[in-house]
Amino acid sequence: MSDDDGYWRFCAIVEREVITTPTVTAPPHTERAVLEQHTDSGEYRLRPLDDVTDGAERIT
Repeated sequence: MSDDDGYWRFCAIVEREVITTPTVTAPPHTERAVLEQHTDSGEYRLRPLDDVTDGAERIT
């Protein structure tokens, strides 16, 4: 399957906990992510919201 066989469709903005160290000493931090679903395969993926909106203008 390639991305040419469909496209990634926005589903939701979600929050997830990210563990940055292999030990319990550092607490996880919360990150906002975009949940997308591929229209052809039905596969889901999460991408950090900052990566999706990088370079976009904020509407205020």
